[in-house]
Amino acid sequence: MPKKSVAAVECASLSLVAALAVGCPGAQIRPESFTCPAGADEAMREQLHWRDGDSFILQLDDRQSMLENVWFTAGAEVVGVVPKGVNDDRQAAVAPRGTRFYGKAYYLSDKMGRVDGPALVVRYDRVKLPGQEEQPICFVVENEAVAFKDGRVKGYNRGAGTVVHRWP
Repeated sequence: MPKKSVAAVECASLSLVAALAVGCPGAQIRPESFTCPAGADEAMREQLHWRDGDSFILQLDDRQSMLENVWFTAGAEVVGVVPKGVNDDRQAAVAPRGTRFYGKAYYLSDKMGRVDGPALVVRYDRVKLPGQEEQPICFVVENEAVAFKDGRVKGYNRGAGTVVHRWP
């Protein structure tokens, strides 16, 4: 594995404000637009039997309390999970309780082109159903952001996400 450069180590040790002031690249707050790679489309369609527009309920980050507003670090990894109590037959068949979604959290403000107000966006790119291998996916959750401070966004830790082929 390549070693980190001295500059990268120094940037990582600085606070976000100090790092930006000295020219270090900051955490990505807004997710880039994307089109799903061919492998994810095929995996969602053939292995997972997901359809375009399928919607599933998740606990967005399994390390935090499910039914509260919690803080997410913009650009940081999160692991979502399908919680107990989801009673949708379609979801139970293709994304059952215990399914784990791997992705990153982001923040979109109204200054970034949002017309519905600031949002917590979680973009999941991999999934692991109970007893199965991990698969590539394209799945996005957009929830209202109730606060943004110091590179972190506060939002509800449960929400419905959607199978997508591109975003936005």
